[in-house]
Amino acid sequence: MANYFLFLDELKPNETYKHFCLGGIFVEETHYRSEICNYVKNLKYNIFNTHNVVLHENELKSYKGKFKVLKDRNAEERFWNGMHDLFNNYDFKTLCVCVDYNKFINSYPTKGSIQNSEYYVALQIILENFVHFLNSVDGKGCVYLESRGLDADYELQQQYELVKQQGTLFIPGKVFQDRLKAISFPLKIDNSIGLQIADFIPNPIARNLSGIEQKKFTLYDEIIKKSYDGNNDMQRRFGIKKVL
Repeated sequence: MANYFLFLDELKPNETYKHFCLGGIFVEETHYRSEICNYVKNLKYNIFNTHNVVLHENELKSYKGKFKVLKDRNAEERFWNGMHDLFNNYDFKTLCVCVDYNKFINSYPTKGSIQNSEYYVALQIILENFVHFLNSVDGKGCVYLESRGLDADYELQQQYELVKQQGTLFIPGKVFQDRLKAISFPLKIDNSIGLQIADFIPNPIARNLSGIEQKKFTLYDEIIKKSYDGNNDMQRRFGIKKVL
């Protein structure tokens, strides 16, 4: 029985983006540890001359500090070509759930009044679709999100356990309990490769939903191609899901 890791990152609504997005990748453990981690470490070293740099999509565009080297057009193109090769040549799937925040709080004022409730709506759908995959391959899964602080992590862990206990409309709790194991909250300094790849997922999806042109260097097409389709060519149901 194979083990799978789900790495997630979030994007909050702001003046530019109207959607809250929770997205990331899931990948089989051995392939992740032996192939993907080594590839990304080598890419970092080839571009930044170190394995220790933590990739963050927005910071990459700033050309500041550790990313100053990307001011060189050749280096920038080599980095993004490397990211395209990662998505095109390695075996993982993408997931993303987006909630139109204003429509959410206007349509469901009671639910919308609960702090971070849009996060938990998205999380429930993400977990449901991850478990759908795990059940189809008879696998087990763990979930990773970058730590947001002790209180926020604890609150999210409680919600995670609640979904596992109660299940969802489409998948009963027993299946969640059989398939899902721990949820973990690595720190940024832990330099998690999976979380760094997940960081590249929400922004392009949010830009598309807001009708904003993609940035010059974008992984949008690759994200869509790698989105989980529920084994039934239904990417918009299981891979990239818009709520409201």
